[in-house]
Amino acid sequence: MSSNDSRRWFSLIQRELREYRLSLVWTPFVLAGALALIMLAGVVVANQVSTFGEAVLSAILQAEGEGEGLELGVIIIDSEGKSASPPATSGLPAVPDASDPALQIERVPEAEEEAWNFSREWRFSPPGRGDRTAESSESGSPVETLNPLLQGVHMLMLLVLLVVSVHYALGSLFNDRRDRSILFWKSMPVAPREEVLAKLAVCLLVAPLMFLAASLLAQLAMLLLSVALVWRMGLDPVTQVLGNLEFARLLLDQVGGWLVTALWVAPMYAWCLLASAAARRSPFLLAIAPVLVAMLLESLLFGSSYLASAVQNHVPHYAGARNAVGFYLFGPDWGTLDLWSMLLGLLAAGLMLWAAIWLRRHRWEI
Repeated sequence: MSSNDSRRWFSLIQRELREYRLSLVWTPFVLAGALALIMLAGVVVANQVSTFGEAVLSAILQAEGEGEGLELGVIIIDSEGKSASPPATSGLPAVPDASDPALQIERVPEAEEEAWNFSREWRFSPPGRGDRTAESSESGSPVETLNPLLQGVHMLMLLVLLVVSVHYALGSLFNDRRDRSILFWKSMPVAPREEVLAKLAVCLLVAPLMFLAASLLAQLAMLLLSVALVWRMGLDPVTQVLGNLEFARLLLDQVGGWLVTALWVAPMYAWCLLASAAARRSPFLLAIAPVLVAMLLESLLFGSSYLASAVQNHVPHYAGARNAVGFYLFGPDWGTLDLWSMLLGLLAAGLMLWAAIWLRRHRWEI
């Protein structure tokens, strides 16, 4: 029995991925490829600008060295601060006496030799892990690494994931009724409960898994291009790039952050599925209009905003530096999580899923 159930669930998920392969499968990997091409173009442009700058500088220096009629006047200052003409055997022209009051000589202070050392032996040495730990303990705040830069790529993927998941949830149950394919599923040994829960699993687990894999590929491409750029600059890529990457922390933040995010946004996806199961014309309007009307009535009649706060807690939005657009990019801070709000949201999600299953079973015409 369990083997049949697992095959049935696998068939349902496979059917969703096949029917919505453009948005759920192709979109994340095409987006990752586009990001990789953009980063590659940036590296190529940086390389071309560097090469062009070196060529222009070489041409300028060569043109100055080949100038005709240029005379160099050299003033030699001895240890006592007195000027002296260069030796006649040097071939350099004589210059006026430095003791002449009409001639003003500005003495340039001696610079340290290390300040003018621009050889390829120079290396950029950022603080090591031990230095970062010491600095972090002294300042009280964590020191930045390459992880936030890679998290920016992951945040862009999460934004696209939000749009794709909401679009899928709003159209999945509605499209089955519109094209009459629901009649086929009615003839199959699949319960409406399994259909609705499979669609919710696609929103919360399957689609995020696809986007997470594509996000890791885009971040890997960014790392490889960074290594190539640092190597082109004559630096050590292992020390400068890979030495400042905390991959285990990055992976735990992205995977763990989404698992907590899924618990928060489950009511939003359940409401979208309910609107998709109940709508006759536009699931989007049915999902938006009642919520806006209810929040407006609460504000006008009672002067409160409890419903608006509850909706805001479970809809992705900007919530500070550590929670960009509602997604946990740097790992959840369990000490600041409102567990009661999360629990009430999951309870509301269960009720909305029950209503969507009931509509799926008893109402399928448009």
